[in-house]
Amino acid sequence: MIKRARTTDTPHLVSEAVGLALWRVSRDPTGTAFSASATRRNRFSPVYAPDGSLVPAWYGATTDRGAIFESVFHDIRPSHAAPRVMPNQYLDRVLAPVVTTRDLSLVDLTTDGLHAIGIRRTALIESTSQRYAWTNEIARQLRAAAPTADGFIWVSRARDTARSLVLYADAGRASMIAPEAGTPLLLASGPGLLLLRAFATPAGITVVVPSGAS
Repeated sequence: MIKRARTTDTPHLVSEAVGLALWRVSRDPTGTAFSASATRRNRFSPVYAPDGSLVPAWYGATTDRGAIFESVFHDIRPSHAAPRVMPNQYLDRVLAPVVTTRDLSLVDLTTDGLHAIGIRRTALIESTSQRYAWTNEIARQLRAAAPTADGFIWVSRARDTARSLVLYADAGRASMIAPEAGTPLLLASGPGLLLLRAFATPAGITVVVPSGAS
């Protein structure tokens, strides 16, 4: 029997049907803006097209808790003693519902997909920002191996009951997301702040609230 080599040249692709509900925390009230920053590294961005142009990227999660844990609570690890979230980490952020507008093809970075490329989850998904130069290179390799894929999907590092995904707005790629029906929540006050604190409490995270906020 011939064994297939497990490398980034052999990613496993999965499909997500149109109408998938997603959530994003950002400064954009619609939740649909793609980032085109070349200066800030994230796990799977920035990435570049073959012509050298920057490809805008969008990160989201399949639950509202996942979106908050992967953004506001992103740098808090279970091993941290007395974790706290300061106001500057959420005051100008909005939790927005988003929906996919067409079927998506995604590189699978859950269990099957990680086995397919022969990379451990601890290295690719659970590593800190010190490894982002390497994870960016893996993203480049996966995109080269699966040029028709719209992005990647994986089990959230910060919230393992949700899935996270990144989408790439390559030139000529059809639109993928739109605002979902529902009211975006400003996390600085009112229902948004209540929700943030409700998500933080079971995890033992303290949300520091400025004087006068409610």
